[in-house]
Amino acid sequence: MIAADRDIPKPAEMASSSSKGGGVDTQALSSGVVTHVGGENAPSPVREEDLRNRFLSFEPMFDNKGLVVARELVLRGQDTSSAHSEELKRMNEDMLLTGLYSLSQDGLLSGQPLFVKISHDVLFSDALPQLAHPNIVWILNDVDARVADQARRLLAASEMRFCLEAPEPDISRNIWHFQRTPASAKPEKLPGGQIIIQNITREFEFSRWPDSAWFMGEYFTGPRVEPNAKPDHDLRLELAAVAMRQALPSLIQFVRLNPSLETQLMRIAHSMAGGLSTEADSAAHAMIKMGGKRSRRVAILTALAGTPVTADNRLYTQVALSRALLMGKLAGSITDISEPDEAFETGLFSTFPAAFSVSVNQLYRRIGLPRQVYESLAGQDTPINRLLRLAHACEHQNSELMSKLSGELGVSMDSVAASHVEAAVTAEDIGSRLI
Repeated sequence: MIAADRDIPKPAEMASSSSKGGGVDTQALSSGVVTHVGGENAPSPVREEDLRNRFLSFEPMFDNKGLVVARELVLRGQDTSSAHSEELKRMNEDMLLTGLYSLSQDGLLSGQPLFVKISHDVLFSDALPQLAHPNIVWILNDVDARVADQARRLLAASEMRFCLEAPEPDISRNIWHFQRTPASAKPEKLPGGQIIIQNITREFEFSRWPDSAWFMGEYFTGPRVEPNAKPDHDLRLELAAVAMRQALPSLIQFVRLNPSLETQLMRIAHSMAGGLSTEADSAAHAMIKMGGKRSRRVAILTALAGTPVTADNRLYTQVALSRALLMGKLAGSITDISEPDEAFETGLFSTFPAAFSVSVNQLYRRIGLPRQVYESLAGQDTPINRLLRLAHACEHQNSELMSKLSGELGVSMDSVAASHVEAAVTAEDIGSRLI
């Protein structure tokens, strides 16, 4: 049996088949499309979208079915548990709010709630009402009576919403629209409003929480990548997860929030894999033209390729697409495979474990793969796994194994050969377009 592994053909084989703070000029955000990072001696201006992409990340919150219902805006790569100096904390917060202002100015706050943690200083400042937006939820912790009274005043004067973060839920006040607490909490009584549970890692931890709760943690996202992994790994895996778990509008919004993905996605959309015959003005336009199914495919390929693409990632992408096209086409004529789309997805994700150095189980949790896809990638003897083995045999031109597996699956060798050639041509096309 074949599991998703590092058995990738060599290239030759493939060919044959507030003001200033945190170093960010916040005043510049209100007047232009570029700003400077690092003070007056910064070598070149940086566009706001590049600034956002470099420093901001969006941590997902899930419902109990694994669907993303909201996100938290955080600084990319920031270890929030570390004991930073007060000055550094202020600089980080200034950078976070600068990015939030930029998102608001560009109209990127529509849709799901966006949670942002703020200090008590910001809560009492004049800046907070200027950043108010119906979809922003402000997270507060270490709440005392003074802080609670200020939250009440702001609630009475605006559409602001607040989330209390505490070791145990607070049932003494009715001002909190949301409350976030760790999975280890053991509350005697749950508060009103939406409860959010952090650090969910095991299934048994769900039992003490209502079905309506939201969740954060490795149970849904899988463990974070190793510290020495490439810095964009989390972003790319999140793109694949959004593509698999969410509807097209959420996928479009995710790409808009992460503009570094757009150029590569556009190139793939205009390849044979995306099938766009006319130019699109933007990634959002391209995805609307492609529709949900093709947009999902293109987004997953974008996640696999990365940007800029490396030689290894180009090969992973070509192999994954070739397998997916071969398996998806043949699956339609195999009676034991009821969902050809699952065969396609198995091929598409078959190089992810090698590309991201993750196990199939981690990939299953992180991306939200269908169970049949997971079992086939994990090496269980399913019809789709046999089809994956057939794709491997085609790549390595193992005619004996090809004949054996095609007979077991009930497909003709002529169909296998024709599908393999067609898939290889499309894979070569996408390889030539990646940058």
